[in-house]
Amino acid sequence: MIDENGTPVYLQIARELKRDIFAGHYPVGSRLPTEMLLAQKYDVSRNTVREALRKLRDEKLIQSRRGSGTRILPPQSSNSNFLHAMTIDDFQSYAERWKFDIDVIELRNLPKDFADWLDVPQEEDWLTIQGLSRTHGAKHPECWVQMFVKQDFAAIGRLIPTHPGPVFKLIEDMFGEKIVELTQEISAELITGKLAKMLEVDPGSPAIVVRRAFKAADGRIVESALETYPAARFRYQVSLHRSEDVPPRPDPGAR
Repeated sequence: MIDENGTPVYLQIARELKRDIFAGHYPVGSRLPTEMLLAQKYDVSRNTVREALRKLRDEKLIQSRRGSGTRILPPQSSNSNFLHAMTIDDFQSYAERWKFDIDVIELRNLPKDFADWLDVPQEEDWLTIQGLSRTHGAKHPECWVQMFVKQDFAAIGRLIPTHPGPVFKLIEDMFGEKIVELTQEISAELITGKLAKMLEVDPGSPAIVVRRAFKAADGRIVESALETYPAARFRYQVSLHRSEDVPPRPDPGAR
């Protein structure tokens, strides 16, 4: 069953149940209403409810046992693989190279220079996720990652440690927001102080800093990222292809 916007009804129900869980309407250890009661509440079949519950089980939000109902699970440990990537359509292959050791998940103000780059008020609170990222098997950390999620979508923080995919997909899945634009800037800076020690380089070492902003269709920035790489550990490759569909421009000097 699909609504007029093309979203499966079971997915809408799963999103609503997630919001209720994150809002505390269903505390950890409590039980969800039965399939029959949920079917009556949402005016859908029990099969549709089962699909919604399956979605929540896949995300480790609930546990269902025959005869004992569906119980709300506690959040998982934050020391886990975390996947992130560079582009909108090709996240997964890039992300599989990475292991992200999460150090912080909490609401914080943005760094002032990053808020200026995003052109948003610095005093706003954003869900901040930060930690060291490395390729699997690497001896040294690859980069220091700071990710920021607009507070409107901060409920995803509970899922981030166990989510097998990029953060923007959680936002799309839970809230129905479509990410349509990714802005990226790459610049050169120096690594100083505590960050140099964390990245296992000498203070003053050259760094590559990558800034990203993920935007919804209405232009709002819903997620952003700030990554700092020791220069020797950064690689960026772009392939350009000539478009055969665009006719050549006329030479303005030709007669």
